Amino acid sequence: MNKYLLSMQIIQSIREKTDTAVLYYSAGGKDSIALLDMLAGMFNKVICYYMYLIPNLDHVQPYIKWAETKYNNVEIRQIKHFQRDYYDACGFFREPNISIKPRKIGEIEQAVREETGISYAFSGMKGVDGYMKRMRLKKFAKSSYITDKGMVYPLALWTNKEVLQYIRLRGLIQPFVYDPGAISQGFTIDLKTMLMMRNKYPHDFKRILEEFPYSEKLIFDYEYKHRK
Repeated sequence: MNKYLLSMQIIQSIREKTDTAVLYYSAGGKDSIALLDMLAGMFNKVICYYMYLIPNLDHVQPYIKWAETKYNNVEIRQIKHFQRDYYDACGFFREPNISIKPRKIGEIEQAVREETGISYAFSGMKGVDGYMKRMRLKKFAKSSYITDKGMVYPLALWTNKEVLQYIRLRGLIQPFVYDPGAISQGFTIDLKTMLMMRNKYPHDFKRILEEFPYSEKLIFDYEYKHRK
């Protein structure tokens, strides 16, 4: 069985249990784009949860609008990423706030289940995205990549090249690339992202500095080094 058919078989097994899908949608990530397309054609409704580090960034909005415009059965809900809790509590490029109790990913998943009433949720996680993800997915191979907590990983065996090929063949929106040399993409607070935002998305760059004021030192150190 090829990977696409296996993925659709996994999705169909959940469709037989519910007519509504929940998807953790990264808004710009290739895996989310491809998986949303698969889900939207099979379920009556798809509820996407986009977890943000900083809300309402300009470069993310096209992917939010695209999903809602492309599919008339898709709803986007936005929640704060659990990683932001750790950043704020520990003082990641900002003053620490020790009063914050960081949420765990399992707590967020449980809250989503309670909010939607849906026991299952989809994620575009793939084994090629890193060693830890590969080991996690390997544990669920015998259960069709469905965990006992209801997380579903239909793209577990796909490669990045295969996902991009699916996106091209289906004429979907192109993924956002933060770092051309990275295996996995995603918004984070690092030098490459900061430089890109400063050059192409100045409003987003301003938002980063507002939320993480000490991150400007990344730019300062970079420019100081290259002045020598």
